[in-house]
Amino acid sequence: MMKSIDKKKKPLLKQDSKFSLIPVDQIVLSQDNPRKHFQEEQIEELAVSIEEIGLIHPILVRPAANNTYEIISGERRWRACKKLKKPFIECFIHPMDDKMALQVRIVENIQRQNLNPIEEAQGYKKLLDGGMSIAELSSVIGKGRDYISRMVMLLSLPEAAKEAIITGKMAKRTGWYIARIPVPKLRAIVASEAIAKNLTVTQVAQIVLENYLLDLRKATFSISVPDLVPGVPSCLDCSKRTGNSKDLFDDIKDEMICTDPECFAQKREADWRRQCLLAHTENKEILNDEESFKHFVPGTSRLRTDSQFVDIDDVCEWDKKERKWSSLLAEELKPMNGRALLRMYLARSPMGTIHSFVKKEEALLALRRHGITFANNAIKEWTEKENARKERKKKEEFLNLSCYSLLQKVCEKAKKDKMWSFYNIMLCLALRVVPREVSTFVFQRHHYKLGTEEESMQIIEKIEEKESMAILLDLFFSTDLYLSSYTDLPPLLVRVCKILDIDVSKVVEEINSINMSDKSILFPYKKRKSLKVY
Repeated sequence: MMKSIDKKKKPLLKQDSKFSLIPVDQIVLSQDNPRKHFQEEQIEELAVSIEEIGLIHPILVRPAANNTYEIISGERRWRACKKLKKPFIECFIHPMDDKMALQVRIVENIQRQNLNPIEEAQGYKKLLDGGMSIAELSSVIGKGRDYISRMVMLLSLPEAAKEAIITGKMAKRTGWYIARIPVPKLRAIVASEAIAKNLTVTQVAQIVLENYLLDLRKATFSISVPDLVPGVPSCLDCSKRTGNSKDLFDDIKDEMICTDPECFAQKREADWRRQCLLAHTENKEILNDEESFKHFVPGTSRLRTDSQFVDIDDVCEWDKKERKWSSLLAEELKPMNGRALLRMYLARSPMGTIHSFVKKEEALLALRRHGITFANNAIKEWTEKENARKERKKKEEFLNLSCYSLLQKVCEKAKKDKMWSFYNIMLCLALRVVPREVSTFVFQRHHYKLGTEEESMQIIEKIEEKESMAILLDLFFSTDLYLSSYTDLPPLLVRVCKILDIDVSKVVEEINSINMSDKSILFPYKKRKSLKVY
């Protein structure tokens, strides 16, 4: 289907081109062609097509010095004809100046989708540097001004990231997010992580938006108080707030964005210490991070439904009026003789947010004491759930002990007998315990697409034993990388490479260059296991 033509747009070229057969050797390449990468196999395929049916579309050239003609569009066709050793090639000759030639080349390549994202960005940059406004360029190529701006920002990426985009190892949308980081050193750190660990667009966006472009409106500490960290101004007065340095962050319209994640983390940590000191004076108990994190849904600030605590700032799940626990327990939470009737706990979530807890059982009993109508039913429902959970735990423990007994016998037998078909079974087991995002990525790398559990089992049954062993090894190492924080190559991976006679020296050198750089921590104020995908 042909694309509809916008009648308001004026064509770049008037219809006064002259058709001619020109000797191939009289045609020269342009140094301004935005397209720099040509795949040889595609040139071969085009040559075969031209050999069989001829050149369907003549190339566009302009007169150049020394009786030559410079290619405006059609370099692939010219290369294919040259490969076929054709003496002449059909051409449209159209005189034009350098500015018009550049516009035609870029627009023609973009419309044909011949450019990789970096070539496209370089083309836009040349046109903008040549005096064309973003509005004019948007009108000519039919793309939004925001799209053009984001594409040009790709040119601020580290060279490794640009190469990854050119080769398809990194999506351009991933590059858009990384390019928004104002500090070049931090851009390099995030780019190296994204490339090395194959982070998705969503994961990189999460890293950038939550760690490097921090919304001050969501800060858990006061942004108007100076010296929260000694000698550091308030966030409102800080030069690293986008609203205070518009010349440096002119691409970020939001004025309440902090661009210094390290300072942000220090202020949040200082505020946490301040609140802990205050909690001590109010006789509150403080949960350490390890204990606190058990009660939150991983990687969030939401309390688990099976937690023994309730967050006093959450809505009571049993209250039809949807009142918060703090409102329902107001009398119990009032300090009397320096201490509230209900024991309170201060906790910090994996996201760094600070919460005040009370034990769920104590909170429900307090509601019953105050004659809250739904309290009895709530206590009954919660007690039934707790009893069911405890009973389930007992059964699980018995089942686990039974399985461990069988596993011991299996292992004893496996030590003596040949494990002739165990790799496929172990692969099935690995799928049940390895994080889904890891297993999906690993199987894609081995050219398999996982589906439902039943479909995945059918795929594994058809995999040969040696390949099963290779995938299993990949799964184990990928999971290790997913769950751990290495600064060097994992020792076990090095051992495997040594056994298989694989040279790791180049990789070690590249890793060392990153380690030796003076860089901030990728996640300045929180750990995100869910983002570490190999």
